[in-house]
Amino acid sequence: MAASRSKGSRLSRTVRRCLMTTIVSGLFMSAGCADGPMFHMKKLSPWHQRDWRRDRELGPTYSQRLGELALLKSRIASYSPDEQQRWAGQLENIVTKDTSPEMRAQAARVLAQIDSESTIRALNAASKDDVEKVRLAVCEAWGVRNSEHARDMLLSLAQTDESDDVRQAAIAALGGFDAPEVRSLLAESLEHKNPAVQQQAVVALKKMTGRDFGGDFDAWKRYLDGEDVPEPEPVSFTARVLQSLPSIK
Repeated sequence: MAASRSKGSRLSRTVRRCLMTTIVSGLFMSAGCADGPMFHMKKLSPWHQRDWRRDRELGPTYSQRLGELALLKSRIASYSPDEQQRWAGQLENIVTKDTSPEMRAQAARVLAQIDSESTIRALNAASKDDVEKVRLAVCEAWGVRNSEHARDMLLSLAQTDESDDVRQAAIAALGGFDAPEVRSLLAESLEHKNPAVQQQAVVALKKMTGRDFGGDFDAWKRYLDGEDVPEPEPVSFTARVLQSLPSIK
């Protein structure tokens, strides 16, 4: 049994070393051609498949690197603190230097699970990334981090980011941070001219408070002002069906 556990441990370490080598060896490879909307059509092309076979002979391909990051994300929580710290530095390099926005976004999601100075530096930098999809991933990553700094970064993104989608993602992530400044922002968001922003504020408030006033913004505002607002009675399935039927005059 001891020999079996030792063999399994060696195998696990070997897999992790191979995983790190695959990701790191492709750190500075350009992957721009795989980011476009034609990627899945290229998979059907024999000419592109021939090129990709040549690429694989030279090193890990873009899709392989993304797959390895997805695998790492599913396993990183089980790694030892020392292993996580070693990974944090490599992931920081990907977030701040890789040419592929998709790689930067995925690496940010993995980093969110590691307590490290590298995580803070990388997510701070990625919060200003030029590509929207990276900043969206950063909102998700900050939402995983349970800290005042994460809350402050989400507040900043919710208020100042140029993208409506990023601001909405930041508002949604703020549902995990119950603080006066967060409640104030969500109350302001209920009055936003964009209905999507209002809806994200409602989703965040439901998560934060455990209360549900649905789309009754006035009830939410009164609740946030400290008023004891009763929640509406749940509507039965039969009532919902009857309400959906056209009226007959």
